[in-house]
Amino acid sequence: MSSRKYRVHWVRLLALALVVGAVGVGGFTAVRGLRIARGLVHPACLPVTRPSGPDALTDLEEVSFPAAGRQLRGWYRPSRDGTAVVLVHGFADNRTRLLFEARVLAGSGHGVLLFDLHGQGESEGDAIGWGDSEREDVRAALAFVRARPDVTPGRVGLFGFSLGGTTALLVAQEDPRVKAVAVAGAFPDLAGDMGSHYGLSTWAVLWGLRRAGIDVGAVRPVDGMCRLEGRPLLLINGGSDPDGPLKKDGSLYRAACEPRRQWVVPEAAHGEYAQKDPEGYARHLREFFDPAL
Repeated sequence: MSSRKYRVHWVRLLALALVVGAVGVGGFTAVRGLRIARGLVHPACLPVTRPSGPDALTDLEEVSFPAAGRQLRGWYRPSRDGTAVVLVHGFADNRTRLLFEARVLAGSGHGVLLFDLHGQGESEGDAIGWGDSEREDVRAALAFVRARPDVTPGRVGLFGFSLGGTTALLVAQEDPRVKAVAVAGAFPDLAGDMGSHYGLSTWAVLWGLRRAGIDVGAVRPVDGMCRLEGRPLLLINGGSDPDGPLKKDGSLYRAACEPRRQWVVPEAAHGEYAQKDPEGYARHLREFFDPAL
């Protein structure tokens, strides 16, 4: 074999090896991403335990209401002043995650609704929608609270954590009857959030979410922050949250119009606001919702 043919032969072998390697890596990435997506759409349901003890929130009513053909279950603490706040939990969680926030707000006289999103806690459903289908849950929760005899319909606010915060923003942007919205650890857009977690597998994860019926492109509250149109907004983040304001560059806050405020708990990771600064967290919630509602 001549030296020229020898070089061509090895170039072809190298090219073939690169193609085979790329196909192998792509296949592995696809399988891994789809497996991740299945777990994201079908999280394990955490058991709901009614609070007890001296610091427990009392007078909680067991409630349920329909949303998109599914029955959602939760607890409601009646309002003492005609105002109410709907609280929306995050991924792979349930209503008990927001008991601290509920106690603080109930202490100010607000009615509070804690409920499980579909496919989580005690609510019906076998899959979640990462803020897409959850919008129907939050709309139904708002309708339930507005229909309560102890609540003035125009004095209802929203609070959401993480996935629940993103969903709360999406709903508030569409529903001008939401008087005020506060969110903690919310992500600006679903695709970006997945990208920050899954790197090279992100395309496969997003593909898996879309195959599950999730409209990924619709979960982008960052695009509509000014649709709040003068209603108060509070954004809360942890300074030690890897997806907090530094990594996301404060995009939700920068996209929002006034009135807006942002509070960062320096040492808090995702969801650790009450653990790291309970007094400051409670104060910010009261100082936001009390005058807003």
